[in-house]
Amino acid sequence: AGLTKRSLFDPSCTGVFDRQLLRRLRRVCDDCFNVFREPNVSTECRSNCYNNEVFRQCMEYLLPPHLHEEHRLAVQMVGK
Repeated sequence: AGLTKRSLFDPSCTGVFDRQLLRRLRRVCDDCFNVFREPNVSTECRSNCYNNEVFRQCMEYLLPPHLHEEHRLAVQMVGK
């Protein structure tokens, strides 16, 4: 069941399975998609478990600087 639950979130994330962290990271991608309306933003933002340039750009664009480090750490935790 763990694997199914995990894959409902983001199959590329093989680190800590933390629903809240994953939800927060996904929200950055969703908000980014809503702002830019580029079809590939959502997919690219989630690729490699959020450890990518698109996610970083979305985060810098959408989030106040004091939250950047927190999100970077979250990416490391849920990633490999």
